[in-house]
Amino acid sequence: MDVIFDEYAGQVVPIRLHTWWPNSNDCFWRFNETEIEDRLIYHIYDPPWRPDYIYVPSFRFEGVFLADPSDFPTTATWYAFVRNTLASLAAIPSPLRIANFTQTPGLDSVHVSFDVIADDSVHVRGGLRLNLVVTEWRHRCPIPTGRHDHVFRDYLWGYAGYPISMQMGDSLHFDWAYYVDDEYRTDRLVTNLYIEDFPNFGMVQGYREEVPPEYADVDVGRDVVPVSMEPASPNPFSSTTRIAFSMKQAGNVRLSVYTPEGRLVTDVVDESMGAGYHYAVWDGRDRSGNKMGSGIYYCRLVTGETVLTGKMILLR
Repeated sequence: MDVIFDEYAGQVVPIRLHTWWPNSNDCFWRFNETEIEDRLIYHIYDPPWRPDYIYVPSFRFEGVFLADPSDFPTTATWYAFVRNTLASLAAIPSPLRIANFTQTPGLDSVHVSFDVIADDSVHVRGGLRLNLVVTEWRHRCPIPTGRHDHVFRDYLWGYAGYPISMQMGDSLHFDWAYYVDDEYRTDRLVTNLYIEDFPNFGMVQGYREEVPPEYADVDVGRDVVPVSMEPASPNPFSSTTRIAFSMKQAGNVRLSVYTPEGRLVTDVVDESMGAGYHYAVWDGRDRSGNKMGSGIYYCRLVTGETVLTGKMILLR
């Protein structure tokens, strides 16, 4: 889906809202639970509530259910349907445009300036709502596993947006700012704007732009920690555990596992790695592939002059 969204760069504004499961290890669930839940309820539920709609993958186009991958005989036919649907939606002319967009990062916030201009008659069934949504691209989260683009972070005006009213020839100017939470990856932030026909789901206009890259070294007014390592997760574990770490600069990384007596069990990572967020998985085995027994183990991260350690408990 990310590849398809990239094909329509500049035509669509993709925002990934995570369907929720109350799991303390799920990095999407932990952050901004209320706004994600409110927006999902707005899109997915239609009284009486339909909890059977909460499944993965579940797709909504302009907030309305059209089809899911399981409705198609092959992956190729599903992708073709998505591409055709996006092309049809992107081809609909909009009476509104977002112009003169600028954004300026501050010490702990991003200041945004833009105009909304009505070039044609505006016909909507409900009322116009202007939304500013903060997302991240290439967000790496140990649980759920992997890289995730277009990850939702925050609604500036809440899930319902900011009400506006426009007629042909009108022009509205906005100067807004949003706070940068210390959980954000400041080098991967994206400001997204969209105007919708509320509460009828229809999208009237959209715009997205990455926050300037010079913001990469700003971390909510504090110095960026050169190297950090998160606690292993899950911990205790029975088969595998993930060890996540971040580096401000590229360098050689060695992540090793030791017994409490200091005996080397295995090297999980021993290579040169780039700056950013990384994670590695230990499968509870030694260098020869033998399963280790239940007990306490220590992970040791060495990069440059930094040495960090963490404690893990293996339960067979």
